[in-house]
Amino acid sequence: MGNNLTNHSHTRPADLLVPNWVLGKPAAFDLSVTSPLNPTTLLEASVTTGVAALTTELKKHSSDTKYKELDWICVPLVVESYGAWGRVALESISQLASRLATCLS
Repeated sequence: MGNNLTNHSHTRPADLLVPNWVLGKPAAFDLSVTSPLNPTTLLEASVTTGVAALTTELKKHSSDTKYKELDWICVPLVVESYGAWGRVALESISQLASRLATCLS
């Protein structure tokens, strides 16, 4: 397939594409909102904050074949409906803020 979207597909591979994220590779930021009240995570989410977000992050990473074909990094930005952000999202937002601070100083 190559390293670009020349096949004119109508799919949207990323909510936000950052062309040079890590080691010169583009990153596809994929924003998702999930609910801790989902029956598949409800029991564990009732005692552990962020379980629904973590579950969705893992699901996104396990189905990122389209990103691998394009040689992009998949960055799931997952937030729970009650406000808890996923670990990958928090790390990525922190990294982005650090880069912006460096550029603006």
